Amino acid sequence: ILVIASTQCFTGSVMMGHYATGKALADAGVISANDMTIEAISTKAAYLFGRGDLTRDEIANLMGVSLRGEVTPSDALPPPTFLTAYQRASRKGKKYY
Repeated sequence: ILVIASTQCFTGSVMMGHYATGKALADAGVISANDMTIEAISTKAAYLFGRGDLTRDEIANLMGVSLRGEVTPSDALPPPTFLTAYQRASRKGKKYY
């Protein structure tokens, strides 16, 4: 079974390993859909599984590769622009958060 994590946001991407939840999912073998839409994920997975000549690991690796412009490569994605609660509190000079 191949489990793929996707985002419900209109923009942005899934960042596996960036936060505790994503790291736990990645450790469990879940792969990131990066910034693909749910339609692109289902179409790409159906195509790759339908080929019949690929292993699960090969399919997992190919999910992150742009075949027809459906996904932005992970190394080309910008870092998140929001701050953590700790960083926001630190900037305000608070000793708690």
